[in-house]
Amino acid sequence: MPKQKPKYQPKPTPPVQQEIKKTARWKPYLALTVLTFILYSNTLNHFFVLDDSVVLNENKFTQQGIKGIPDIFKYDTFVGYFLNLYPEKTADQTQADMKNVAGGRYRPLSLATFALEIEFFGKANKYPNFNYEFTGNAFVSHLNNILLYLFTTCLLFLILYRLFPPKKDKKWYLSFPFIVTILFLAHPIHTEAVANIKGRDEIMTLLGSLAALWFTIKYFDTNKIYNLLLSGLCLFLGLLSKENAITFLAVIPITIYYFIDRKIGKILKAMLPLIIASAIFLFIRGSVIGFMSSSAIDSELLNNPFLNATKGETMATIFYTLIMYVKLLFFPHPLTFDYYPHHIEIVNWSNPVAILSLLFYLGITAYAIYELFKKFKSSTIQLNNSTIISYSIWFYLLPLTVVSNLFFPIGAFMGERFIFISSIGFCIFVGWLITRESAKGNVSRLRAVVLIIILCLFSVKTISRNNAWKDNFTLFQTDVKTSKNSAKINLGLGHCLSKKAVNPTDEDERQRRSELCEEAAQYLKRAIEIYPEYTDAIEQLGSLYFNCYKDIAKALHYYAVALRNTIKKSDAIYNNAKVILNSTNSLLSENKTSSSPNEIIRSCDELLSVRPDFGEAYYIKGLIYGKYLNNIELSLVNFEKAASLDFEKTARFYEDIGVIYGIVAKHEKSLQYLLKAVELEPDNHVTYTNIAVAYQLLGDMNNAGIYMAKGNEMKKKRENND
Repeated sequence: MPKQKPKYQPKPTPPVQQEIKKTARWKPYLALTVLTFILYSNTLNHFFVLDDSVVLNENKFTQQGIKGIPDIFKYDTFVGYFLNLYPEKTADQTQADMKNVAGGRYRPLSLATFALEIEFFGKANKYPNFNYEFTGNAFVSHLNNILLYLFTTCLLFLILYRLFPPKKDKKWYLSFPFIVTILFLAHPIHTEAVANIKGRDEIMTLLGSLAALWFTIKYFDTNKIYNLLLSGLCLFLGLLSKENAITFLAVIPITIYYFIDRKIGKILKAMLPLIIASAIFLFIRGSVIGFMSSSAIDSELLNNPFLNATKGETMATIFYTLIMYVKLLFFPHPLTFDYYPHHIEIVNWSNPVAILSLLFYLGITAYAIYELFKKFKSSTIQLNNSTIISYSIWFYLLPLTVVSNLFFPIGAFMGERFIFISSIGFCIFVGWLITRESAKGNVSRLRAVVLIIILCLFSVKTISRNNAWKDNFTLFQTDVKTSKNSAKINLGLGHCLSKKAVNPTDEDERQRRSELCEEAAQYLKRAIEIYPEYTDAIEQLGSLYFNCYKDIAKALHYYAVALRNTIKKSDAIYNNAKVILNSTNSLLSENKTSSSPNEIIRSCDELLSVRPDFGEAYYIKGLIYGKYLNNIELSLVNFEKAASLDFEKTARFYEDIGVIYGIVAKHEKSLQYLLKAVELEPDNHVTYTNIAVAYQLLGDMNNAGIYMAKGNEMKKKRENND
């Protein structure tokens, strides 16, 4: 009796899918998991570093946890940080200010993950040597970076296994997809993206982009529409992490055309959800930060490294940095977080490296285009050497376009994190070099040895480089050796050293205070030597001279120079200078300053040459002339000038000017200012005594007696309390 057919027969699985299912077991992913934690587990005990402050520990929105998420999606990524710096402004005012700055950043998704970490795992933290407190959990944040990097790597392996299915007799750990994946996983140039918590935006944008590519491939394998919807959603999430995901609008169709399907109509259909997702993101981004980037040119060199370059120099320097990416991919040493001026100098077309780079990029671009056009003439998909090489070039070039400075400025010459996505193309090319078949059809033992050596070197470099990202001080101290001519790193290290000197956290730092002050001054002066208009470094040097040496004159001198160089930070510098001026009298009277009265006066004159309305500077000049230099005439001139200006006048100010008027026998004016002083400070017995003397000299003995009695009464109370 013939067997009956079952009522339901599943659709046969394509051979390629069968191979993926066999390989998608636990062994490759276990290997990737183990290797990921071997490479990056030493970041789990690290602190927050660099721009982590901008997106996490000093961002007002992120610090609110879940409550801050709506504002994270409503405003530019940096608004929460600037609100923390300038709390007197509203979020809308800060957003409006940022629209006047070239460019803009809308990357809310990674910030939302930080807000969730703070909500559920946050704990109180304090910067070493800083008094700033915040909420966060560095262990959890670093762990999540590692896990996201692992997920991204596993997804890359899955995609590569679909695009480059190995032969049936090939072991998974010897296959081209696995070799490419572990090269990507171990590459030291990724340490900035993984070891720096803020680098999560790079990981998440690649994760979303690769997921969009995977679901597009799944659509072609299954013809199920929901895969297209998932692809659009994933790309949208990638775009919310960082704008770089937009380049996958080119990467995805090229991938499909090279390896999956040559039907242009079907490819365009598959691209529709991706285009819609991108359009929605661009509309939201434009609504938040503006649809047109500002034409304003940032006058700060570290935000606009091509500020003083000609067009020719700009293009030559761009290509000079582009070839440096290639060098770092092949030989990732030395690494640094800072490729700003003047670690990289402006070059022109007489530089042979710039010319070589131009020729190199023109050559690989021409080859990739030539191979693409060749495929237009062929209806069959062939997985050959030219296909792999040209595809690796496309995967390298396309993500690089948005961070190359060729089409719009990115605010930096280059950065290791900028090559994160493009490094996949590099790894595909190197993987092909290692695994391509020899004349006998076998992978040579020499290539296997080369692969092992590369992986060992990459792994050792990655683990050692992670150690530099432990905290700001360690990072600055490490990278200043590489980027000796970087103004930014010299400032950063000088600032950290000065904080260690001023706010020591252990006995060693307390004992080394003088040494730390000297080291800090050297690095800050080096930063100014490299970049003479570096306002931040000049301001920090002023603070150092006051906090370390109580050198009022030098501190005010550097504040005056800083005020002359900037408009943006003038209020902050002005307020810092006021703090020093307000402490001048006590430091002089107690002989705790290394500055002479005449030196302080000269520095006050420097301040006044920049800010003629600086009332506190006139007041201190008047005080020094009268109390320390016995020049009553100049004292009175400066006091009167101070009195005519609009600034916060203290009881001490009114008393001092009242005393000076009494000395020059202008008793009515003296009494007028002394009475204002007692209104502001009604428990100062000295002021009451001075008022009594003024009344006595004016012939009003009745009031003289009343105020003298009040003064004596207050003096007795204070003595009894003491």
